Amino acid sequence: MLLSKILEVICPQDIRSYKKNINIRYITANSKLVISNSIYIADFKKNIKQEFINEAIKNGAVVILTNKKIKSLKIPQFIVNNLKLSVNLILHSLKSFPPNNIIGITGTNGKTSVVWLVSSMLKFSGLNVKSLGTLGYYKNLKKNKETSLTTPEKEELHQLSYSSSYKKTEFVFEVSSHGMSKNRIDNLPINVAAITNITQDHLDYHKTFKNYQNTKFKIFFKYLSKKGIAIINDNLNSANYLKQKLKKNNIKIISYGKNTSDVNCISDKKRTILRIYSKKYLIKFYAVKNFEFENLACSICCCLAIGLKNKQVINSISKISKPDGRMQLVDFLYNGAKIFVDYAHTPDALKNILLREDYNFKKPDLVFGCGGNRDKIKRVKMAKIACQYANKIYITDDNPRNENPDLIRQKISSYCSKAFNIGNRRQAIKTAINNLNSKTILIIAGKGHEKKQIIKNKIINFDDVKVAKYFIKKRNFRRL
Repeated sequence: MLLSKILEVICPQDIRSYKKNINIRYITANSKLVISNSIYIADFKKNIKQEFINEAIKNGAVVILTNKKIKSLKIPQFIVNNLKLSVNLILHSLKSFPPNNIIGITGTNGKTSVVWLVSSMLKFSGLNVKSLGTLGYYKNLKKNKETSLTTPEKEELHQLSYSSSYKKTEFVFEVSSHGMSKNRIDNLPINVAAITNITQDHLDYHKTFKNYQNTKFKIFFKYLSKKGIAIINDNLNSANYLKQKLKKNNIKIISYGKNTSDVNCISDKKRTILRIYSKKYLIKFYAVKNFEFENLACSICCCLAIGLKNKQVINSISKISKPDGRMQLVDFLYNGAKIFVDYAHTPDALKNILLREDYNFKKPDLVFGCGGNRDKIKRVKMAKIACQYANKIYITDDNPRNENPDLIRQKISSYCSKAFNIGNRRQAIKTAINNLNSKTILIIAGKGHEKKQIIKNKIINFDDVKVAKYFIKKRNFRRL
């Protein structure tokens, strides 16, 4: 969109030199996300530093949109009275066309899997779909770009979900508690909202479990449109409370997770049965644990909510692959041992992957750690879970950030004395693979799809899958 057209939309109170024919591609308040021909938002009611403005210009900003005059600026600046209104006007000018449906998924665990499942079902049913979350930004199941946050800032969220020209598109995204508490999804009209589960996480930010839970519930009571549909897991302790409150607001509900729910999925090891209301279907799906079947049922509810037929849903299920980093099989050793990578970084998620039903009745070996500058209470819980349900345990660094990694590992080790304490993650993975016995399982947990490790203020390249493959190959080669 030409800069001259944007000027007509926002009518700034002051303009400091500009070129009319510049074609604007993007607008953001994050200097790291600036691309060529971007507008950078400098809000002086927030903690704006000169280094952010310099970084934005270096990355390609051609205009600064601000609420305060900036001295000695080398590029044009537009000064406005109401910055929030101006940003919204620009966003809707750059990307005017909303998605056909907006499906928001919240919960402690399972958000990424449900977004992937819903996106897959929609794609295999012939619909155009965009998805956004921990794995990044996807169009029709093909990765388009990395994202810095599970639920990004509202400027990025709008530009990724809306389109510049009319095209029927479905948008599925992860809604984090941080995203809702910081109002990142304001003005995004969610018409299908789903919740997977609620277990302990992010108490470093929310302080109490009740605060965390109430923030999650905002997806239904603040962000779901009045004519929207709520997808509720009947296994939640708060399921009845949610249903009663939603019914008072005349919100339609589709439930899942129990025999009495609208949608339920069960397996008796020989077959998997899916029930949609009164109809039953035999399906083929990769799941083995209850939480995986819950994720599938949640995803089916979301698809039904936007009008997919039972037949479309059933036909798509067998085509679905696992998302990256979710019990992802890396490879086998010559002795039949299997190595998996998983994103599990909460107590509930760790317990779920350690208690899967396809381990030949053996406890799996485990490599894991806990992130720094995050909820410290869960370290003890994860240590106890590992000690109870894993065989050989290797405690290592996750993303220690600005905490002392030795102290994080010591805290975990104090509640899991049988574990090996190996700080270097690469060395821990190597040791675990070299110690694998015949036909055993190793799970490398905590980072999953991530390709970076954060240590102090440094971000280094680190990919659990690549590192594991390297040491698997070395051990298998020595066997030849």
